[in-house]
Amino acid sequence: MASTLGRKIQIVIDNLRGKPHRFDPNPIFSLSSADAARRVQPSGQLEKLFYEHDGRSAHKWHHYLAIYDQHFQALRHGLGHPPRILELGVARGGSLQLWRKYFGPDARIVGIDSNSTCANRVDPGSFVVIGDQSDRKILATAIDQLGGGVDLVIDDGSHLGRHQIASFEYLYPRLSAHGLYACEDIQYCYSAEYEGGYQRDGTFVEYAKGLIDQLHAWHVEGELKTNFMDFARATYGIFFYLNLIVIEKRPIDPPFHVKMGR
Repeated sequence: MASTLGRKIQIVIDNLRGKPHRFDPNPIFSLSSADAARRVQPSGQLEKLFYEHDGRSAHKWHHYLAIYDQHFQALRHGLGHPPRILELGVARGGSLQLWRKYFGPDARIVGIDSNSTCANRVDPGSFVVIGDQSDRKILATAIDQLGGGVDLVIDDGSHLGRHQIASFEYLYPRLSAHGLYACEDIQYCYSAEYEGGYQRDGTFVEYAKGLIDQLHAWHVEGELKTNFMDFARATYGIFFYLNLIVIEKRPIDPPFHVKMGR
């Protein structure tokens, strides 16, 4: 994403060209890198890397960084193999550089973007697949580039619910048994410009609310149990944060409760 001034200039250019653009609700929350440097005292590893980053442009909500540091630790140290990372949405390519710094030189990193110029916004050792994030052939190609599996998916792509849901339904079953799936910028689910709205069907936030029911398949009966149990047996938790949903995969045994003491 560009700076606030850059976005204003791009809107003017688009208007002169007659090119439509979507309303972006984010600028009112925007902080310049200079202001952030004065305001933020980086603490976690990812925060430090992000605020020291001077490569290609990378744009994240500040609070994502601590959340990711918490969830990503097992992927950095506990997989037994270099992590395989797929990011949907490449933009300027800065986040691919950030993941390389964070996960290390052996990590396999692939991005997907519909903009063909993104093919040149990648460092040696990382790859970009050009195409629609909801296209199963494109997603399969990306997984092949990762060596046939994926441990972390970060969806920072179109922010359209139909694309996010299609990507999730293809990728989540193929995510490794201890993998993570993150869908960023959920605030767009509430924007009509992004086919969203409050409690509007077809947005990823409404879809994810339905996943809560699937997580509780242990406590339903009949066809619902049959339909939901694969997800329940494979999913440790669904974490709803401001603007962000993280789904953590883990093999789950049948739950039990215990009463101790007198």
